[in-house]
Amino acid sequence: MKKKLSLLLAVIMIAALFLPSCSKGKNNADYPEDFQAFLDVLDTDFSSEVNKTISEQGDDPALGFRSSGSPAEKATAEYLEKTMKEIGLQNVTIDETTHDGWTFKGANITFKNADGEEQKIDLGGYQSTIQAKDETIPVVYLNKGTAEDYKNVDVKGKLVLIDIDQNEDWWINTPAYQAYVKGAKCILANSAMPVEMGDRIGTQDMCGPAYAPALGISQDDTDSLISAIKASGKDEINVTFNADSKVTHKVKSPNVWGEIPGKTDEVIYMMAHLDGYFHSYFDDASGCGLILGTAKAMLDSEYKPNKTIRFICHGSEEWGYENSQADWAIGSFQQLTKVHPEWAEKAFAVVNIDGAYCVEGETTFGISVCEELTDYVSDIADPMIEKTSYTYRYQTPQSTYKEDFNYAAFGVPTLATAKGEETIFYDTGYHTSADSRDVMGFDEDTWLWMHTLFSRFVFEFDDTPVKPLNFAARLEALQKSYDDSIVNDEELSKIIDKAIQAANPVTEKINKLNADYAAAIADGDTKTADAIADEAYELNKMLWKTFKEIQDTLLYLDSDFSVIFPHEARQDNIANLRSAISSLKEGNATEAYEEYLSCVGNGWEAMYFDKETVSFADETFEDGIKNTWAQNKVDIYNCDVQNVVRSLMKKADNKETDFSYEIKALKQEESKQLQLLDKAIEKEKSGLKEITKTLNNMFK
Repeated sequence: MKKKLSLLLAVIMIAALFLPSCSKGKNNADYPEDFQAFLDVLDTDFSSEVNKTISEQGDDPALGFRSSGSPAEKATAEYLEKTMKEIGLQNVTIDETTHDGWTFKGANITFKNADGEEQKIDLGGYQSTIQAKDETIPVVYLNKGTAEDYKNVDVKGKLVLIDIDQNEDWWINTPAYQAYVKGAKCILANSAMPVEMGDRIGTQDMCGPAYAPALGISQDDTDSLISAIKASGKDEINVTFNADSKVTHKVKSPNVWGEIPGKTDEVIYMMAHLDGYFHSYFDDASGCGLILGTAKAMLDSEYKPNKTIRFICHGSEEWGYENSQADWAIGSFQQLTKVHPEWAEKAFAVVNIDGAYCVEGETTFGISVCEELTDYVSDIADPMIEKTSYTYRYQTPQSTYKEDFNYAAFGVPTLATAKGEETIFYDTGYHTSADSRDVMGFDEDTWLWMHTLFSRFVFEFDDTPVKPLNFAARLEALQKSYDDSIVNDEELSKIIDKAIQAANPVTEKINKLNADYAAAIADGDTKTADAIADEAYELNKMLWKTFKEIQDTLLYLDSDFSVIFPHEARQDNIANLRSAISSLKEGNATEAYEEYLSCVGNGWEAMYFDKETVSFADETFEDGIKNTWAQNKVDIYNCDVQNVVRSLMKKADNKETDFSYEIKALKQEESKQLQLLDKAIEKEKSGLKEITKTLNNMFK
């Protein structure tokens, strides 16, 4: 379950100096001639207009929404196709993927508020099916919608109003299914954010079945409803309810792309996603606008790339599968697995603009990047950032919450836009009805800066013949990830050392070839440069296979779907189980389940929801991740502590102190996890040996 949106981050903070006077065509002696020519014709008014046009697409007249397989998503794709052709991109294509679709045409309730006045409230959508036409229906408020909140409350056929913080508590599917089990018609979710929401409606992906529906409601409207309920002197009030939200199966969703052909068939990808919640000006109309603005300026400056540069806007990024814990980034996943599986091998690198958050006052940003590419990216970015007042952090490993993860998993080096610390947009606008230029404001200088920074990566990739990968970076991270109190394996340490030793010469060779190429170009020695480029083309095929091999061996996901190493899932379970056992031996049941078992398998949900609700999630999890990017990469319910948690909660309430049953059960789970850990480590050992062979043979 995605209980939290937290990422596993290795954070590097870069302090900055002053904000440049960012104006179109600004001269900068530090930039190469071709990139300066690009900046001279860069038209950010054009890219802003793309943002605006896309953000105006929406199936709900009140709030927007362009969702997987919806009319609004289709209209957006057709607009992008037309625009790509107009600016001069070649081979413009709309590829279609087939999966689940969602069309949200709007929802609202009308009621008498506490002052006796009629009030109409617009509601946001979640990927579920709920239909109503001027239906009179009761609304009851049930706090967070936990099992405890439903005690002695009849909700059959009613709307259940709840508060939910999906960043800190649990995902929307759990209270939605809990309401379904109790017979409710639908939940109205007041989605909390780090700051006061006010009139903003929040939403996220559903991760649950469409027949357990949810709708979003703002904090202000929640307060008004609660006041009306209190004023009635009852536990509920009647409202007039309208809703038109429908999930369908086997629908078509578009991925739109065009390209500037290069001298070779190696491809640099610049990407964004065209679907979005509400009007979603920033997430991710702005990404589409930025990459098309980049494409137009490249064409207008008559830039002749070495590699083919492909610009693609994926559909179904926010959601694409019903009742799946991995229901996002489906459009890009199917693009690589079903539509164009050949793309990965020839892909040089990916630059993903998953939101250019150029809101007023925003100065903190991030760059999400795979470990192997971090040194190269920081060498490019740091000198540029140091001339600005912007603060950046680098986030590694790459995040599953952005669709470039799919490309990385198939062996393609990636980087993407990411959030900074205390980010205005993420704290107040992300996945809310406030994702609008009118609400959040728009900073033109920052918009130009985002074009400049991320376009620069594309130009640099194009001027770099060999994929600039440092394989030792991930291997060194692996080395540090083992808990010596749980894993004490001398053979493993030696195997990792050998892998790192094999990786270092590869990095040195890559760096030398790229340096020699740059020197040859600077000297006008085209013969030498061409020879290096030819060698690089063949070498890049080997580097792709190696990078893919590393992904296949070492890429795994934790319970929040953050990237980890395979052994870490078992290792963390063991650590928490042991800590829970220690707490119980000390007579502290509450600490055992709140601090430790809540971090294991289904322990968190078991603390708050009925067994039927938790068991449903457990039983449907494996089927839910089939045909997604998470298949074979996550196994969060292999450690079942639900019964232990429920038993401990009951004993804590009754002040019982005999925990022998629970300790025995947890020791049994620990034994299972130790076996699974051994299997994971043996697999890592075997994989590392093969990776070492590959690295050692690369230049033989």
